[in-house]
Amino acid sequence: MRLREEEGGIVSFVSPLEFLEVASKTKHYNQISEMMLLKSLDICARVNEPISLNLNYQDILNKSLHEKLKKAILHHDIGKKVIFEIVESQNIQSYKLLQNFIAEFKTYGVRFAIDDFGTGFSNFTHIFELSPDFIKIDGSLIKNIHVDKKSYELVKAIVFFSKELGIQTIAEFVHAKEVFDITLKLGIDQFQGYYFSEPKEEI
Repeated sequence: MRLREEEGGIVSFVSPLEFLEVASKTKHYNQISEMMLLKSLDICARVNEPISLNLNYQDILNKSLHEKLKKAILHHDIGKKVIFEIVESQNIQSYKLLQNFIAEFKTYGVRFAIDDFGTGFSNFTHIFELSPDFIKIDGSLIKNIHVDKKSYELVKAIVFFSKELGIQTIAEFVHAKEVFDITLKLGIDQFQGYYFSEPKEEI
């Protein structure tokens, strides 16, 4: 999600880091999130690639959004192309509710990832509870893995743990060849970051 600004004929894009917190405080978050998620599902119906969408606990609590997501996925028959990323958060109050949400949408073919793993609620016990298809390793661990021994060892442990459970791993913030080479050697399955591409306006 980006805000598009134009001034003097120059177009720029504002990162969600700059406005989502404000949107939450001003009660606009639900409206913005619903707009982005439903638009993304419409795009997913037109392309031949899977699409990953971030959800936080507030989205999952939103019953109206819940029903609209289900309706769109079933209408377009795109469940197998959709990945919901559960955003790392310490505000998850009910893992049972989260488990129920995951179980329901998995029946539609949707896959799930735990985003930003390695910080916040990154308790390995929660992995057993949520049974994700993917673990996205937090960018704060990946971006300095070529110079930080502690990050390297923690990522290595996460990859080992994930493989034992049959969960694929994804490295975030892969910004340089050195980082990519190390994460590839560790056995990480998928990668994202500026080393491959900056965010694009269109798919």
